[in-house]
Amino acid sequence: MVKRVLIISLLFSSFTALGNTKQAEPIKEIIWLQSYTPPFHITKSDKAPQGGLCDNLTEQLINTITDVKHTRLVVPQQRINKYLNEGKNVCFPCVIYKKQNNHILKLSNPTTVYPPFSVLTTTELAPKLTKKHGLPINLINLLADQNYIYGQAAARKFSNRINTIISNTKLNNSSSFSWSSENESQAVIARLSRGFLDYSIDYPFMADYFNKQGRFNNITSIPLAEKETGFIRGAVGCAVKAKNNFATQAIKKINNALKTTILQSPEYIKSQHAFLNPSFADFNKHYQQQVINFKLPATDAQSNTVH
Repeated sequence: MVKRVLIISLLFSSFTALGNTKQAEPIKEIIWLQSYTPPFHITKSDKAPQGGLCDNLTEQLINTITDVKHTRLVVPQQRINKYLNEGKNVCFPCVIYKKQNNHILKLSNPTTVYPPFSVLTTTELAPKLTKKHGLPINLINLLADQNYIYGQAAARKFSNRINTIISNTKLNNSSSFSWSSENESQAVIARLSRGFLDYSIDYPFMADYFNKQGRFNNITSIPLAEKETGFIRGAVGCAVKAKNNFATQAIKKINNALKTTILQSPEYIKSQHAFLNPSFADFNKHYQQQVINFKLPATDAQSNTVH
């Protein structure tokens, strides 16, 4: 009887091992999440023939990865994490690169490099802020100054250090968070321009982009003094909770497309250059160093959003 039980146990263990080593079925579809957040996602037009910073990337990934079905899904920025957590075959092409994956996202190799974050304010208020808090500006002192109102989109994330500083200094204190589900980035800029907010935090190219659109012409950026605010790299993130080992399979295809085609593509480099170069000195050099040769260190930031 003992011998029979032992044989059955061994057979069960063998079948279990075979089941565990069974390869996942090839993925059939990638659903590409997209939010209406210029300049990262923009509807194509005469002014933006290649779309936004992350749009040409998505387009080239779709054109390069030909063995799966591709679907685009436009969702509010605040709901991106919801879709990533639902277990569907979704990828978001506009996240922050981190060295380590998390329980929500598996990340691709870096796709681009952004300049350090800065303070955005109006051209009228900028001299007053720098006179009081320095140039480059001391972020901790500025955020602690109750004479000025800070604002940001509710879904916005920055580097870990900046997120911590904001959390420690602005909780329920002289701050305003925009919960708009449409064009969150523009909503904050509009409130800045009209004086409802005094300053925000974002990439310096955001000021350039919105000033050029014609609706606002009084937004400027002030560099931050904090040493930790280094360059930020972009990446593609795919849902870890999707079944059938989706994230690993999708990222393998994405990394291959990036390496063999997209990152060296003149069209893709041009799309990044158009937005980043005007306010990002030596963009081409940093792109070569931190994207093409991506193993150099860069500032980590939370990966649920790029901006």
